[in-house]
Amino acid sequence: MPRPTVLPLIVLAALLASEAAQAHGRHGRWHGGLSIGIGVPLYLGPHGGYYGGPWVGYPAPVIVAPPVVYAEPPAPPMPPPKAPPDPIFYPRQGQGAAQLEADRQECNRWATTQPSAMADAGVFHRATLACMDGRGYSAR
Repeated sequence: MPRPTVLPLIVLAALLASEAAQAHGRHGRWHGGLSIGIGVPLYLGPHGGYYGGPWVGYPAPVIVAPPVVYAEPPAPPMPPPKAPPDPIFYPRQGQGAAQLEADRQECNRWATTQPSAMADAGVFHRATLACMDGRGYSAR
């Protein structure tokens, strides 16, 4: 049997708990533990409180990991386009091999001065063909 000084404290605690439960709409029912019959919980829960801890009546916290993003590896760089083969020039006016080589070098120098010829091989190639055609050569 409890001591006479402890009994009023137990009754007071039960009354306060009952009023608190009614204020929260629980009407004297305990959630999260057993009751010993007068509204005093037998188990207070791991975090204290007569509702059995801070999460009773609320959904449990959900920990969500960020989604894994799979990225495709970058495509390998495209190989540069192949340069057209050097054309073969045939003299139309009877030029010799030394004259052919001198004209070819002069036309190559002139072709490099044309706009965009150094950036675009096609421009350089067309300029060289035009120059050699003007000097009397056919190309294949």
